[in-house]
Amino acid sequence: MKYIEAEIPESTAYIIPIGDIHIGDKAFKKEGRTKLLGYLEWVKAHPNARIFLNGDIFNCASRISKTSPFDVKHPENSSEFEQAVALFEPYKSQIIGATNGNHEARLIDMFDVSLLQIFCLHLGIPYCKWSAVVNLKVGKTGRNTHPWEENYWLYFHHTTGGGSTLGGKLNRIVKLNDIIEGIDVYFGSHNHQLAVAPQDIYTPAPRSPEGFAKRRIWYVDCGSYLEWNDSYAEKGMMPPTKLGSPRVRFDSSSHDVHVSL
Repeated sequence: MKYIEAEIPESTAYIIPIGDIHIGDKAFKKEGRTKLLGYLEWVKAHPNARIFLNGDIFNCASRISKTSPFDVKHPENSSEFEQAVALFEPYKSQIIGATNGNHEARLIDMFDVSLLQIFCLHLGIPYCKWSAVVNLKVGKTGRNTHPWEENYWLYFHHTTGGGSTLGGKLNRIVKLNDIIEGIDVYFGSHNHQLAVAPQDIYTPAPRSPEGFAKRRIWYVDCGSYLEWNDSYAEKGMMPPTKLGSPRVRFDSSSHDVHVSL
């Protein structure tokens, strides 16, 4: 688990978690690529937006993996690494970190090499291995005693396991609460679903008259960029999902999170 601080002086901040691109997979084609470029250009146009790469950026297919190396597609004979650099290098200043997914783990398990780690070193962005805690600071005040209006805590993990239903997929994100508590937004990937679920809980608050206070937690499933037709999902009788990433807004005027899918 890696700790990262992200500082955004504007009154609002945006986090775009991007994962499950599977660069090299034949199902990452025109629609998914166009959608991804749209998000990247949106981030570039908004200085208060940041990207987190949440695993399975690369496909890493092999003869012993579930995805076949004969199903890969490399335009203009470029490698997965070269494609990833071409996609993300123009936006590297707004990428706050990256975690491995199960596809990057294939190379780690076989050769103790993470293609994502090499990619992060090349771009100069934080490599977080399996998970990351991000302290997001929003709204610079200019005061020494209280320099930021709001602090948010985020946790990123590619997650493991699967689920054939929407509830089953979200349950994998909810289980991240077993790892670390006190988080405002838990981000998970892996199941290619775009989904969000808020949960209100009560926590001890000795300074309040009641002795407790209500706090809201968000569980965010981060989506995918693989098209369904003639894909591994179709072969495995998995339902199509909406392509893309969530856009998560954080305010500085109050402790408020808003998720757009």
